[in-house]
Amino acid sequence: MDVRQATGFLAVCLSMALAVAAQAQDARKLSLPPGARIGVIDLMSTDVTHFHAARTTANSFMRTYKVEWPLATQLEQPLAERIRAAGYQPVPIDPGDLLRRNRQDWFVTTTRAPKLAKACTDELARIAAAEQVAAIVIVAPGTNASPEAVQGNRLRQIPAYVQGWGFSTVEDSAGEAAKPMIFNLLQLILVDITPEGARMRHREWGGRYLYEWSTFVPPPDMRTLPDTEIQKLQPLLVDVLSRQANRLFERIESAPTQAAQ
Repeated sequence: MDVRQATGFLAVCLSMALAVAAQAQDARKLSLPPGARIGVIDLMSTDVTHFHAARTTANSFMRTYKVEWPLATQLEQPLAERIRAAGYQPVPIDPGDLLRRNRQDWFVTTTRAPKLAKACTDELARIAAAEQVAAIVIVAPGTNASPEAVQGNRLRQIPAYVQGWGFSTVEDSAGEAAKPMIFNLLQLILVDITPEGARMRHREWGGRYLYEWSTFVPPPDMRTLPDTEIQKLQPLLVDVLSRQANRLFERIESAPTQAAQ
């Protein structure tokens, strides 16, 4: 190995080492002082998707229910309660036109991306400075691309373009509908605000989990569920989001105070 080859080899090793170190750093918990302000940016809607997998593809269908559940009750309140329980101050933040316009490119179609787009982190840094927050949690939909292999591969029966949350039903060999499974294609994105700018510290992906809707009562027509049945979903979805928020906050710890140091 000549000098140039050795130099190139060392450069590759150094690059790999730096990459590993960066990954290790990101894997560590985010340390925030007690009482820190955490911004919450909600890019979701409360719409609920129903996908039915029949024995024949022709009889399968998807329907979206436009529910009237307030975002504050359905999404923001459970997250705010978890932030307060951890000893921090939740700060609801309006996304603004830029995040709304780029929601699809920056969040929805990049669910598996290891980092956020530069233009996105620039906007988040600007928002953080204006709102004086130490971190930001973004609630955004994701797609069913590369679905997880969970509980009978139920997610793999749902089209890749499905977003957000909802429930799936499936017919058994006798043509009877099995108990629905609630799916959660939401992502909770934890953004750290540093002197160098904003960066994604963790993405808590809800697509790794399914939940049985045990109280579901099959209607005469599976294509049209009565409003009374859909309303039963509201507390169940709040519970799903609360569990997801608990997993996210396992990545955050309280920084020691100066007195303790």
